[in-house]
Amino acid sequence: MTLTSWGFGAGDIAVMAGAGRFVGNWLMAQRRDRALLDFLALQPEDILQRKGLVDTATLHSRWDNKLVLLKNGKRHVITHSSTGSVVENMDSFTWFMSLLVATLDAAVGSKMLKELVVQLLLDIIGDKTTGSVDYLLNEVQQHIMGWRSSACVRSISHTARSIWQRLAREGKHLPGEIPGTDSEEILRLLIWIISGPSCRFTTTSTDIMCLASILSELGLELLVIDYDGRTFDENRLVVSFSILPLFHSLTLEASESTKRRGMRIPLDDLKECVSLWPGDGNRRNQYRTIFTHGARAAEGVKLVVSLEHNFLDEEEIDVFYVAEQSAKLFQKRVREEEKSILNQFLLVPTLRAAEFVAKFTRNWPPRSREQIGFWLDEVSMSKNTEEEIAHFTTGTRKCLAELQIFLLGYWYTVLQPLVDTSQLPVQEAYGSWGWNDIQVVKAFRRLKFAEDPDDHRIPRFEVIKLIGYLFAGAEHDEQLLPLKNRSVGVLGKLALVTAGLMGGADTPEKVGMFFLLDIDASCIPSNSRGIILCGLRKLCPKIATQSTPQAISQSLAESPSGDDDFSSRIEPDWGYDTQRVLVAYRDRGRIVHRVSPVDGDLAVLVSWIAPVPLVQECKPRDQQFATIIRARLEEYHGGFQIRCRDLTMAEFKALSECPSEPNIGLVVLTNSLPKARACIVSMYGAGVAALCSNSFAKAAEDTTLAAVIA
Repeated sequence: MTLTSWGFGAGDIAVMAGAGRFVGNWLMAQRRDRALLDFLALQPEDILQRKGLVDTATLHSRWDNKLVLLKNGKRHVITHSSTGSVVENMDSFTWFMSLLVATLDAAVGSKMLKELVVQLLLDIIGDKTTGSVDYLLNEVQQHIMGWRSSACVRSISHTARSIWQRLAREGKHLPGEIPGTDSEEILRLLIWIISGPSCRFTTTSTDIMCLASILSELGLELLVIDYDGRTFDENRLVVSFSILPLFHSLTLEASESTKRRGMRIPLDDLKECVSLWPGDGNRRNQYRTIFTHGARAAEGVKLVVSLEHNFLDEEEIDVFYVAEQSAKLFQKRVREEEKSILNQFLLVPTLRAAEFVAKFTRNWPPRSREQIGFWLDEVSMSKNTEEEIAHFTTGTRKCLAELQIFLLGYWYTVLQPLVDTSQLPVQEAYGSWGWNDIQVVKAFRRLKFAEDPDDHRIPRFEVIKLIGYLFAGAEHDEQLLPLKNRSVGVLGKLALVTAGLMGGADTPEKVGMFFLLDIDASCIPSNSRGIILCGLRKLCPKIATQSTPQAISQSLAESPSGDDDFSSRIEPDWGYDTQRVLVAYRDRGRIVHRVSPVDGDLAVLVSWIAPVPLVQECKPRDQQFATIIRARLEEYHGGFQIRCRDLTMAEFKALSECPSEPNIGLVVLTNSLPKARACIVSMYGAGVAALCSNSFAKAAEDTTLAAVIA
């Protein structure tokens, strides 16, 4: 099977191969690994010293019969026409590292994953060759991306996460990611698997047992898990659990050094994300109730894209949000700590929100109320430790946990309508927070703090930070804090991207949306931190062209274009920075234009004309534009010149009540073609074209426009 037989064009293949050369992906993983081993003068068996550890034929038969890729903004599943494999087999080293990275990706954070892989490679390769350390450190990130990509397109990564979550539900390990304090034990397990002298490995860590379980279920069939001290065949690699010392990982209290962040978020029932918190059944029921109260406090409040923008500094241009509320604002007197919660952590302090805040804080002890009140007033946004609440009593910490749960319910309810999860194979997201975690409380405060005090606008990159934190499993310090304006997404456990980057965001409502994707992230260019930055693209110049006039007097709702919609794909900005992204639009395989996703979103917002009822159409005004030129979509192929028609003076004088400029815009009928609409308005730039939904009469009143896209 080949990529062309799956419906990918030459341009698509070039982009994937180019991405593989720059960052590493499934297409180039095997080739990169062979180059690494050739440079080190090693064979796979020199590294994987246990015979029979990796059965490449079995793995090929199991995992290579289906691939999942991103095509035209949607998950595209590729299978063989019969029962065969769709890609060639990989060697044992690439298979092992792909399984390992998928396992670690399910159980640890991105930073810890890289540190573990680097240390493992140094331990097993460093003593076999000389001068290899610098080469490994320079190349390892591309190899990790290739192994992660290989596991993701084969759905190995998805399977690994499912196993990890199932083991948590079964009580085999605590919810969340493995803390950094277990790094040495993880390395000890991995080195034993590869080259250990014995056939039995004993550990007191439930997390290590679960890691071994994932590797075994993914395809390392020699591994068996033993909780009961059973006897196995001597050819098996047995991972045994010891209850000594008594305080193993299931009995440890969470501290900053053992904080377990990374929570499963069931999107169909959000309150279940707090069901696995420590406590008995009654306590967990109370947590779910508080979460529900937070969700109800958000009723009548939503974030929408602002249609007002500041164009004074092009480097700072970005999309902004504003809060809309249909609920009444609170006006009564409340306690100081309640006032702090309402004003500093909620999007809009409504009367309903005040009632629910009072409901869960009324039972706080006076001492806890005082401690939390002082902390809320002086909360430090720059610190990210537990030191500032070290003096809190146990009772105060429980009250602070209730505050966290309430805020989680509020913000998940506010932000979920902005996230399109239709492309997820399973309706589950990933939160980067843990229980009793003040980091998430500060994340909510940071978004509120980013609101402009005058016009109350919130930059989109701040919204990306919070959605990435709550839904995509993005790391707080490594990814979200450095994320700046004109960012269009972040690659965490899941990929979070703006709707404009996916193509077809042709209305303000769509511009404000995000997509949550469980796909091979190597197809989306990003910087070394996984932040997706907008590329640069010049607007198209305008030239005159001669088109045949056509009478357009009927309503656009009755005027189908007769064309197929454009397709779109995400590309690196080859001409400026390959770590930045552009959106390439094509029409039946032919390039139309490459668009900067942020500038495209702004063009839609500024050019937008809201739909009007057809009964409000002014027929005499419509008749005046009876000779407006209609442009067809193929006139825009190439994307380098915007074509508008110059009227002759005779034609200009024949039009009654026309302005002084003898220039009339084209009408492009693209109703029901969202990608074509988004592409063409982006080609013109903000304020040059008019984008309307059901009538061109109002848009055509301004004849200085280059086009009316209707």
